[in-house]
Formats: sequence, structure tokens, C-alpha cells
Amino acid sequence: MRIGMKISPLTVLKAGIPNYIIHLLEALAEVDNGNEYILYTNRPIPFNLDLPDRFRTVKVTFPSPHMQLWYQIGLPVQMKKDDIQLFHDPVYPLPFILPVPGVITVHDISNYTNPGVHSFRSALSGRFFPAHIRKARRIMTDSFFTASELKRLFPEAADKIHVIHLGISNRFRRVSCEDALESVRQKYDLPSRFLLFLGTLEPRKNIERLLKAFALSCSSIPHSLVITGGLGWKYDKLLELISNHPNRDRIHLTGYVEDDHLPALLSSAEFLAYPSILEGFGFPILEAMACGTPVITSNVSSMPEIAGDAAFLVDPLSVDSISNGINVLGRNDDLRGELSRRGLERACCFSWRKTALKTLDVYEKALG
Repeated sequence: MRIGMKISPLTVLKAGIPNYIIHLLEALAEVDNGNEYILYTNRPIPFNLDLPDRFRTVKVTFPSPHMQLWYQIGLPVQMKKDDIQLFHDPVYPLPFILPVPGVITVHDISNYTNPGVHSFRSALSGRFFPAHIRKARRIMTDSFFTASELKRLFPEAADKIHVIHLGISNRFRRVSCEDALESVRQKYDLPSRFLLFLGTLEPRKNIERLLKAFALSCSSIPHSLVITGGLGWKYDKLLELISNHPNRDRIHLTGYVEDDHLPALLSSAEFLAYPSILEGFGFPILEAMACGTPVITSNVSSMPEIAGDAAFLVDPLSVDSISNGINVLGRNDDLRGELSRRGLERACCFSWRKTALKTLDVYEKALG
């Protein structure tokens, strides 16, 4: 079988969706020796994809710089030339004129159900969401939460929805080498004791309430707050809040942190605070757990499903609830130790090999 996949998200900074694409491809390369993969992009990928020869990257040129014209016209034409038998879009839209069966991955549906927490462009694309659901031969979701939302809104699509939890990279493990830890502390000017937020700086990550909760907790705990991640959209207000924060001297912005440095950063943190409002999966939860770092996360969306009983859950819409979580973990060594142990066990339940094998099964069903 010759499978086409869009990989154009890899042309931007590595984050949730690019990481999904990279790790899925690497795992497919390990478990699938029979199929051929044509990987489509509109721009050069800024790093090397270390994949076997049966994975071929094709840069599809089109006489218009407009992404949608490339996707709706240029890409289908190229797929026909390449004799593709199945197309997988790992970010969910499908070309409206698709010459082969299409499979999509729906990470979350918030740009359709809650467009206000997204950029204008993302919210606009959400308007076409029902059409993509109808067109897809099979639909993969990262969580049972997203699957249940899809089935509630589109009951006619229930039989073609498949839940496939994502995996976690082997590089995420507890770092005990003091030289490695000290190197990261110095590079990012980390304080001695801190709680960590890890994620893109955008509204749905709920950093504004986290900042307010931290202000309430500062008199009770000695920790600083380290905020790590690239700039998303509507970050100006967030930077202003940080600048005017009553405890500005205890807030550290690292910016985007290279992948290789994340395990040491997570291992240095006393706990992760991740009170996001909406997540399709929530990579930072498992990444922290795999490093033995205790986790505070939200009791809504997919986060309780992914965290299991290995995290301290809070109401992301309540500043008091988030502050209470910070206070409890900041002052309770025994609880941090227990959550660290549970988190390490929980992280072992997720692997990219499982993700790849289940994805292959969906490919087969799409053509069956």
C-alpha cells in the first residue's frame, strides 16, 4: 500500500502536533515493513527526518503562496501522480477533492466548539469541521474525551471513530546526572526551587489564571514559577500580566526550550503546573511523569483521562482551586513523592509503538 501523509506542520517549531507527526513516523518505520509512505510538504523541513527509504518526502510546488490553494488543488494533483492509495492528514482537514480514501486525526475540536480560545484563522477553519467529518473514511482521536465529543455532535460518524492514545518519547526519563542538570540550570537561569509551566503561550493554556493563583500562593511557598514555551497568539496581554505581577521577581520566562533540554528541565522542577482549559491529549503531563516530576493538571477535557490517578487535579476555571493545588504540592514532600512514583508507573502505559500499530489497523479498515 502506498500511503500519503501531510507533514507541512513540521516546517514550524516543534510542539504538540509536529511531535505527534515525528514520533508516529518513527514508530511506523519500526513496525511497518510493507507499506510505502509519501510525505507531502509545501516548504522544506528544517531538520533531517531519519527514516528508511520507503518514506519519501515530496515538496509539492504550486504557483500560489496561499496554503489552502496548495492543499485543495496542488496536493490532490500530486497524489494522483504518485498513485497514492490512502491519505492521512494528521491535523484533521481533508482536501475537498480527494482522489483516494482519507483518514484524519482529530486532536481536539475546540476550534469548532469553542472558537473564542483560538486565533481567527484556526476558528475560521473550524467552520468546515462538519464537512471534514463527513468526508473522512476513518477518524482517529487522541482521547476518549475527544471521541465522546465527536459522537455527541456527529452521531452518524460514531462507527468510524477510533481512539488511539499517543505515546511518549524514550528521551523523557528522570535526569540524575548533576552536570546535565546544572548545565540546563545555567543555560536558562533557573531558580533553585520552582514549579514549571510547559506549553505554548496562548489563551487556552490558562496561564492568566495560573499567574493569579501563583500570586495567592507566594506567601505560602518559597518556589518561583518558570514558564517555558514558544509564543502563540494573544500573548501580548500575558506578557503585560507578567510584567505587572506583584511577584515579578519570582517569575522566569525561558522562551522555547530545545527538545534535548526538556528532560533535565522537567527533572529540575519540583512539580509541573498544567491547568489548561482544553487539551486533546496533553503531552507535558506524560513528559513530566516520565521524568518523575509530580503534576498538577485540570479536572476537565482529556486531562483526567491521560493523568489517571497520578496527578493532583484542579478546576482550571477557579483561581482558588489552582492556588490550593500549588500550596498543597509546594508544602507536602510526601505527596510529591507519591505522585512521582505513580507518574512513573502511569507513563509506562503509553508508547509510540502501540500508537503506530493501532494506526496501521485504522489504515487497513479505511481500505477494507
